[in-house]
This record gives sequence, C-alpha cells and structure tokens, in this order.
Amino acid sequence: MKTYNVIIKAAAEADLMNLALFLRKVMSVEGAWKYHQSMLNEVHSLSILADLYPPSRYADIRRYHPHARRLVSHNKRWVYIFHIEDDTVMVDRILPSKLITK
Repeated sequence: MKTYNVIIKAAAEADLMNLALFLRKVMSVEGAWKYHQSMLNEVHSLSILADLYPPSRYADIRRYHPHARRLVSHNKRWVYIFHIEDDTVMVDRILPSKLITK
C-alpha cells in the first residue's frame, strides 16, 4: 500500500480556520476543538486512503483541479477536495457538502 505526504493548501487551511472560528461561537471550546481535530484526522487519513477515491465527475469539484477527488466527512457535512501529485496529496478545499450539486 502506497503512503502519501499530505499538504493542506492555503485555501483549505483558510476553510478550516473559518470553520474553527464558527464552531467556537456555537459550541464549547472543548467541543469545537474535538470537531476540528476530527476533521484534521480525516484529512490526514488520505495519506493511506487517497487511492481509494476516484477522480470526481462533479464539475463543482473539478473546478479546483482537473483530476480532483473527494472525501465526504464522517457526518456527511463536509467534502474534502484533493488531488494527487506524485507522492503527495494536495488538499485543495474543504467545503460544506451542500455546495456540491453538479
């Protein structure tokens, strides 16, 4: 099984930061931290699972990269959009799943 380095691009990092700020407003600090850690764990799971996800057919996802793939979060609320370059998984964006429609 191949393992990849995972790089979170600036736009995806901003997505995570905005989510963390929102979560701190609507949850306890501890709850927000756990939710954020859960998302980071899902992102880093791509280091061994990236090959399992085929390139997406959704135009909403392919606009970030022609060979973009997607991982839907455990609670189905988020979509991690990524692509593979050699031995690296590049996480392009982390978006609410409701935004992915076509």
